[in-house]
Amino acid sequence: MFAYVILSSFIVAIAAASCVPNPCQNGGTCFSFPNHSEDFGCTCTTGWDGQFCTTPFRYVGCLKDTSARIMHVRLPYSNSNSPLECAARCHAYAYSGTQVGNECFCGNCLNAEKRPEYECNRACLGDSSKKCGADWRMSVYSNRAVEVSTHEKRKSWLENITV
Repeated sequence: MFAYVILSSFIVAIAAASCVPNPCQNGGTCFSFPNHSEDFGCTCTTGWDGQFCTTPFRYVGCLKDTSARIMHVRLPYSNSNSPLECAARCHAYAYSGTQVGNECFCGNCLNAEKRPEYECNRACLGDSSKKCGADWRMSVYSNRAVEVSTHEKRKSWLENITV
């Protein structure tokens, strides 16, 4: 059983197990819940996500959106929208994108024109220190490693990512 929750500005995965030894990778910190000694969560460092902090989370860039939409899954507006919240809501997709402060989009492929960073200038409603796109501009993030058929291919792909 897994559940995703957001604590502070970190995506946290909760699973049934323990923190000894620390199951969190890439500098992640394991924590246990009081009164539930077998439940733990990983607080991932910047750039990592997932159950054990092994999934890369990185900024792709400011992309131009169109009426045809560069990501076809549009989630309900969120007054607590941020890049991490949107990524958590889009956890089943390869990409997440924030737009006009409170919009969150999900998708598995990108085909869009990259724009200068200053065009993605709208503050996120859930974290005003982060930018969440603008009108017809989407701040796009890579949520997940691309699925591959073998463990070795995936391991090789992950080792070559620069965050």
